[in-house]
Amino acid sequence: MRRTEVPIHRPYLGQAELERIAAVLESRWLGSGPVTREFEDRVAALCGARNVVAVSSGTAALQLALHACGLEPGDEVILPSLTFVACSQAIVAAGGRPVYCDVELKTATIDVASAAERIGPRTRAIMPVHFGGFACDLDALLELGRTRGVRVVEDAAHAFGSSFRGSPLGSIGDVTCFSFDPIKNVTCGEGGAVVTADDELAGLVRRARGLGVDRDGWTRRDAHRPWHQEAVSFGLRAHMSDLNAAIGLAQLERLEELRSQRQALLRRYREGLATVEGVVPQQGDVDTVFPFLALVRVLDGRRDALLAHLESEGIRAWVHYLPNHLHQAFADPASSLPATERLFAELLSLPLYHELAEEDVDRIVEAVRAFFDA
Repeated sequence: MRRTEVPIHRPYLGQAELERIAAVLESRWLGSGPVTREFEDRVAALCGARNVVAVSSGTAALQLALHACGLEPGDEVILPSLTFVACSQAIVAAGGRPVYCDVELKTATIDVASAAERIGPRTRAIMPVHFGGFACDLDALLELGRTRGVRVVEDAAHAFGSSFRGSPLGSIGDVTCFSFDPIKNVTCGEGGAVVTADDELAGLVRRARGLGVDRDGWTRRDAHRPWHQEAVSFGLRAHMSDLNAAIGLAQLERLEELRSQRQALLRRYREGLATVEGVVPQQGDVDTVFPFLALVRVLDGRRDALLAHLESEGIRAWVHYLPNHLHQAFADPASSLPATERLFAELLSLPLYHELAEEDVDRIVEAVRAFFDA
């Protein structure tokens, strides 16, 4: 008899989210308004950030951040190929061209030396990915950006609530982009944010998220001639609604609880798999991370067989991700990315979500152990 299936991800919502949403519905202001502003303020306080601009998705955050950084047609953005394709799509949507670099085998985060080798006359930005929630080497990357006159636009879609050398992500670099989609550690149902200390850049993003109109609806509501809406620059319809922000506010109220819970689950995975030969967990300090993925490398070409075994046991593992340079839309056969392609053959994501129980982790570990013992 097949046991209860364990999914790879599962959104976590409760009564607090329902009450927040109900309050927004009762207000009859459903678009971007006071609840979105409250969410931005709360994120700013948690990140130690000067400016937070809430937007409709993590992908929109990346595109708007690149636009605000002055990306022009033909400009290049260097990024690791081992990431979700949203990164490449955001670069193309902003008018740029993705240039792929390699990652470190042990961490799956950007290889700074590989990125440095690819900087050219058209390079305008580097887009590191804090993979699985673990921060990349921001010291080295920001120094590279300063030395070469290149912006660093962090894709922190996996990493809201994580830190680097004691400072929360969002408080360190040029610009950081977060995602709050349904399966992220903190969800708004859908949403994202651009975080930066640069007031001018934040202003450009804030205007661009609302179709380039000089004043948003909430600001205009009591103004003289509130119907007057003038587009003064480029823009998208990419604001966050108060409904989405309400969900996020409820989630932020228990951020510490949720982070500690996921850290404990990741530690349990590491302890349980420590004696299993052929499995190597992603490296990184658990105390600094709000884990999004429970990543392991499966050695000796056995990843897909283990994936099938777990599926037969009712455990839904996953592969994150098909490298961007192997996608049809972004194919780059000339790219030499040995660590990326090795990790694509070895990486496996084990289930990790807020309602995952310790007993579930033990079951998954035993299933992995049984596969290798067999």
